[in-house]
Parts: sequence; C-alpha cells; structure tokens
Amino acid sequence: MVAAVMERVGTVLQAGDFTAVASLLDEAELCSPSATVLEEDWPAALHLLAHVYNGNLPDARLLFRRLPETVKTDSQVEAAWRLLQFAWQGSGEGVWRALSGYPWRGPALALAEALGERLRSRQLDLVAAAYSHIGPARLAALCGCSEEEAVARAAARGWRAAEDGSGVLEVVPPPAVRGELDNQAALEQLSEYMMQLE
Repeated sequence: MVAAVMERVGTVLQAGDFTAVASLLDEAELCSPSATVLEEDWPAALHLLAHVYNGNLPDARLLFRRLPETVKTDSQVEAAWRLLQFAWQGSGEGVWRALSGYPWRGPALALAEALGERLRSRQLDLVAAAYSHIGPARLAALCGCSEEEAVARAAARGWRAAEDGSGVLEVVPPPAVRGELDNQAALEQLSEYMMQLE
C-alpha cells in the first residue's frame, strides 16, 4: 500500500503540486485497513513536512503524536519534528537552520526545497509590506540565505540600492492591483466624499 501511495506522491511532486502531498498521505493513512500503517515504511518525515508546507502546524503536531516511538527515532523524522517546533514557535532563524542543517533525502528533499522557496517568497512579501529600506544582512537573515542571494532576490523584485550610498536596499512595494487602493488613496477618497456630503 505504501508503494502505491508513494507513486501518487511522486507524481504530484514532479508536477510541482506540493500542497496536495499532505491530503494524499492523510487519505492513505485514514483509508488504510492496517492499524499499524504508520509503522510500515510510512513516509513520516514527508508527511510532517507536507503539513508544515501547507501551514497546518496543528495537524503536523497531531501526526507526530500518532507516530510510534520507533518511527520518531528516524533521523529525518527528528529533523522534521525540529523544523515543526521552530515553525510553531515562530522562530524564522530556527526554521532556516532546520531546513538547511539536515541533508534531506528522497521525496522529502524536494518538499524541503519547495518549503524553503515558499518561505523566502513570503518573507520578501512581508518585507515589501513593512519596510521602505532594509540592509542586505537583515534581509539575508529573514530569508535564510547569503547576502548575495538576498540582494539578487531583491533585485529580481525591482528593489534597488539606496542612492545615498549607505548599502541598504530601497524596497519597492508591488504595484497595486487595478481597482485596489492603498490606504492613503482610500483615505483621500473618503475625505473627498465626506466633504461633498457636507
């Protein structure tokens, strides 16, 4: 049964549909006629990583609790558990250490790399929303990469070096979607509308 499940998981991983992995493994676990399905070569680390990838941290914690003690001692499962703990605590630095500090293998490697990319993209989105300027070292720490890679990712988003020569990056927020107003424009429109009512 596990071989058939892993074949389906391999297909969705090759297609880049990383969000589907957790539901495939959940369904296979629940539909298994075996009471010991989690002991029989179950891809526990991949299952944990899939829940972390989807942001389902409570589901990942419950899965870890269901795992037999013999499975919990696997080095890849231990690494996924550490990653989950750091994610649960909101420790970005810990998450990056857990992702890069363990030599993931097999299908878990593909999912760990995809998780890293997803987290970097999310961090860059958060920086774009919160910062007007940021130093390359700070950006690298937030994105779990080298300063050179952080600067390259920033440049790919249209961010540029500040003109004052300080070395910081000027964050260029993404363009507003057509029909969407930023807070200042919305406030100005509301003010004009209220003035017309008076």
